[in-house]
Amino acid sequence: MSTASKERQARLCNIVKNLFPKVMQQIFKECVSPRGLQGKYKQKFITIDFTTNEISLMERLPNIDDFTIELCYKILRYENVFSEPSCKWGNIPHDTEVAIGDDVQRILNATNDVISRKSEEISELYYEEFQKRTQDVLKRVDNYLCQDTSIQLYQTLQSSDIDITDMLQQLALMQQVNVIQTVDEDSENIERYSRVSRVIIDTFLNIFRDIIRSNISANKLYQMCLSHLNSFSSDQQAVLNGANSSNSYDSMDITLIYKLLRQLSLISPPTNGWGNKPEKADIKLADDVERIRHYRNHLAHRCNTNIGTDEFDDYFDKFRDIGCRMDLNFFNKTNYERLIKLHKTCSMDKQMQTKYMNALKQLENIKLQFENKPIKFFWGESFNQSLMNLRSILKEESSEEEKRKVRVQIIFQNEEEVETTIDILNSLRDEINKDLSGIEFIVATKGSIVLHVEILAILLETDQLLQSTLSLFLRRILERITTSNTESIDLVLIPVQEFTQWKAPTTMGEPVYLEFDFEAELFKTNDKMEEQFRHISDAIIIHSNGGGKNNNITATVLPICLENTRKAEESFTQAQTPVKYNLPIFVTLRKQLNITKSSNEKLSISSCIKTGNTLVFTDYANNQLIICNSDGTDIHHIPLSYTPYYITEIDSNTVAVSCRYDNTILIINISTRSITSTINTSGYCCGISYNDNNLYVVIDWSIIHVMDLTGKVIRTIPVPSDGIHDITVDRDRLDEIQDLQGVTTDDEGNVYVTNASTNTVIVVSDDGEHHKELLTESNGLNEPFGIYFDKTENILLVCNERDGNAFLFDVIKKLT
Repeated sequence: MSTASKERQARLCNIVKNLFPKVMQQIFKECVSPRGLQGKYKQKFITIDFTTNEISLMERLPNIDDFTIELCYKILRYENVFSEPSCKWGNIPHDTEVAIGDDVQRILNATNDVISRKSEEISELYYEEFQKRTQDVLKRVDNYLCQDTSIQLYQTLQSSDIDITDMLQQLALMQQVNVIQTVDEDSENIERYSRVSRVIIDTFLNIFRDIIRSNISANKLYQMCLSHLNSFSSDQQAVLNGANSSNSYDSMDITLIYKLLRQLSLISPPTNGWGNKPEKADIKLADDVERIRHYRNHLAHRCNTNIGTDEFDDYFDKFRDIGCRMDLNFFNKTNYERLIKLHKTCSMDKQMQTKYMNALKQLENIKLQFENKPIKFFWGESFNQSLMNLRSILKEESSEEEKRKVRVQIIFQNEEEVETTIDILNSLRDEINKDLSGIEFIVATKGSIVLHVEILAILLETDQLLQSTLSLFLRRILERITTSNTESIDLVLIPVQEFTQWKAPTTMGEPVYLEFDFEAELFKTNDKMEEQFRHISDAIIIHSNGGGKNNNITATVLPICLENTRKAEESFTQAQTPVKYNLPIFVTLRKQLNITKSSNEKLSISSCIKTGNTLVFTDYANNQLIICNSDGTDIHHIPLSYTPYYITEIDSNTVAVSCRYDNTILIINISTRSITSTINTSGYCCGISYNDNNLYVVIDWSIIHVMDLTGKVIRTIPVPSDGIHDITVDRDRLDEIQDLQGVTTDDEGNVYVTNASTNTVIVVSDDGEHHKELLTESNGLNEPFGIYFDKTENILLVCNERDGNAFLFDVIKKLT
């Protein structure tokens, strides 16, 4: 054993023992809040199997200075704070795979490799390649952390002297990192199923409610449904009645909302028409409505909870695409894409997993109904209800009546070679149907393998008839395809719901006023005037929806006011001239700064404050507060376990942060960078403002809770309309902003608001009578979101949402 190889081994041990743990601790601090982790650990919310030494280290939280590589890895993986390596944990990443998870895996691999190698195996070539790979990893880690600490520590270690004998003795005592943990596949399947379920049960349902809410009020919708109530089930009728009473859609589910959107034509139809699966390129609003319905039904009709990793990732990729388009549809006033992303990685304990798993299962309550080996037949409540209704009808019909047919879908679960099998079945359609009686194969489509069949209703009259018909048909199908090599084949049956388009009733509860500009010449004689009225009435009849009878249309022509007549050009000019109010408020740019640490950093800033010489921003994309000096220097982060949206100053060292979708308010000491207390709210918490020892918090965009700093609600304040995002309290007055982004007030009560859709800041006078466009794109605004007025220095702070730019303006108020 050469002296040179021993020295190389000792120097690699120095990297593994003294460098890699520090690098892992830096990654850990960036991704996980040690103080938040301490709270979870004390409350026994962490179910990791720790060793005795690791338990001792966990007891020292929030201090993590002695955390080992393996302990950091365990918690980072458990918390799901970044995507797992492309090669999956425990494998060797490809050179092209350079995400942070890939480099964490490289650190683990390098550590184990050094520990396991003998001295004579550390050749000069191996040593040089190890050093190069290590430097590449450290540079990428520093880039991820927006620092150069790791590479500096590496250079310091490389230049320092070491005791070779002592280092080799320490290496002999080191144990490899246990990277491949025992995986309970059933538990992982259930967790993946639960995460997918959460999107269906919560987020997609809220999207549907937002869509219908943005098109029509619940009261008006109920009036449109009155003549069609018989087409709804008794449960749906009860929900419609409740929605009418509360003028709210909070009790409606996806199935009912889809039926209403479709049959009342509340939105434009999908590209491929209603009821059909959209193509990838179809991105209309109704296309995504169809996608959501498809995913809801596909998952609700599963007879098992087995969702593999690839299927899981594919679901969430498509879910995020839908969320992104929905955010755009609602002018970025929603955060559906961000919320879906959180559902994929957020912490879910067993109780929460069970809750969402059961909620999705109970949508259809799919159960095994009978078995004819090797086939198992499953169906749920919708199919059972259809059977009951059909059998009730059959009892009342005479045998001479035309034979009724029923369309049914039969879904093969977990089938391989889907496209090949579908092509084979469709090509053999006539052969399959030959000599079949009472059941006809129509087409096979994707979505596993879905068989569309028509069955004579009489064959569904009894369970025995139904079972024998299905068994005979499916055996003929199985003779013609190669099925998976399993002991049983699971099939799910669902009814095909028929939709007929309704025509909305044209009840005239109120008169409709139509205003026209006529050339005066047309009123010169009665004949000319009557001719014009005939043209108008013909146009109305042609373009009406056909819901009323033409001979019942009546109209009254109101008197002409000659005092208001003017030339058409003059009228148009006046109508197009905007009203401007010249408020005596002006701004000059004091400082523009950028709060990103690197060009690769992606921020989403939703709120900001200025306290003294310190600026604080909420970054909801990265779950952190960004803090810097007012000149843009000394940028640092406070990582959070929740997603921050709005912020308010309590004192010079303390802020309150609302975490909207976590139903949580964090009280944070920005000097010590620690969370001092946590408040749980009864709903989504949006805008937040502190005044006179109380917090004013917008809950669910529709009500304000006034609470003390312990979270005790003192009173609630109703707001005049939904859609309230931000709030500020000024001299016993609440200023709420609907459908805009941020709001703040100056010392005279003037209100400043940001509008990301127009890239402007508008100021409104204290009395609400005057307003002015204060800042525009020419001032650097690009999707401005957060805004804060420093009343001490008369400085207005404005921040763009995504590009990291923030602006400090001196506000000048001139006397008039």
